[in-house]
Amino acid sequence: MRYSVDVSYEYQSVKSKLFRISLLFSIILTVILVSDVLLVTLSKDNYLPNLIISIVITVLFAWFAIYFFTNIFNDINSRYRFFKGFESGLHPNEEVEFLSKSDELCFINGLYVYPVYVRYMANLNAQDKVIFVLKKDLPFEMGDKLTIITYQRVIIFAEKHK
Repeated sequence: MRYSVDVSYEYQSVKSKLFRISLLFSIILTVILVSDVLLVTLSKDNYLPNLIISIVITVLFAWFAIYFFTNIFNDINSRYRFFKGFESGLHPNEEVEFLSKSDELCFINGLYVYPVYVRYMANLNAQDKVIFVLKKDLPFEMGDKLTIITYQRVIIFAEKHK
């Protein structure tokens, strides 16, 4: 049995998503700025109502920008940085014993992951550790001996010994 994450596909997917949301934000910003300038400059003698409308639109956009950069952009950018750094990062190949998995979703290193409990078999002092997986469905059972490749404590590839 195998478990693997297609890193190149995930990287291209998150890269295009990051580009799309950045482009969308830029378009919204441009429309807001142009509309603010046009509201004030094209008004006749009584520009105060247009100025108030412009201020309200700008404040609403500022609140949207705060939400956008703290939630939406941060999540996608974290995934992008994770997959971008995969090529140059360390990928330890280790022997472990699979102990259990959890269905609890965690936010670790900018990724939403599921905890997996394993016992490292590298030396005589086997240690239990928590590592993470991106996908919820793992085809392994308790006691399976696995060879895993990880990156930043996230399993990228796992294969069961025969």
